[in-house]
Amino acid sequence: MRENGRSMIEMLGVLAIIGVLSVGAMSGYSKAIFKYKLNRQAEALYLFLNNAIMLTPELNRSFDGTSINHSIFIKLNLIPDGMTVENNNIYDVFNNRISTDYYHHPSAPAGSNEYYIHFTVNRLENKLTESYREICRNIVTVAKEYSADIQSVQMRSGQNEGNSYTTFSLYGDSYCSSGSRCLSDAGLAEMDEFCNSCDSDVSCTFLILIKI
Repeated sequence: MRENGRSMIEMLGVLAIIGVLSVGAMSGYSKAIFKYKLNRQAEALYLFLNNAIMLTPELNRSFDGTSINHSIFIKLNLIPDGMTVENNNIYDVFNNRISTDYYHHPSAPAGSNEYYIHFTVNRLENKLTESYREICRNIVTVAKEYSADIQSVQMRSGQNEGNSYTTFSLYGDSYCSSGSRCLSDAGLAEMDEFCNSCDSDVSCTFLILIKI
């Protein structure tokens, strides 16, 4: 009497196919989750940047010469969904720390104040990853929508933990002169040049300077 069944080789083949399909599904799932996080980051940053710009007149009135930091956003409940607050620090969905400063540098002329949003963007062993590039592009894309209210978007990079650095800037509408890189005109190539400007450096600081 002949018995019907599957050989061990056939079973192993089926398992191998299932394994390949599972890896492909997990890869697709990871990409979908990352895309979802990019959208969440962009939505939250739109609101945060809008709140920062809307708050500017109040900061101008209340500024007494000392720095006003991001704690005012927490106190006024201006932290949008998609950002979290831990130990008085603000983080986006990728766990990048976000802070704000409105201040006057002691060496600057009187009335010359600065107001900026600062990003500490996570990188892998001080090297750029494709995820970092996409996150960086995402931030620049959001900033581009507010080019009329922004002085510049800067990537400050250096080898000495920020003590000595070079700056790559994309300028807002009121500050973009002939020969300057304009934020409103920034396409993918300009965004990549901006984001890649600190590839080999120890220290990278991402700043959005808001027009005062």
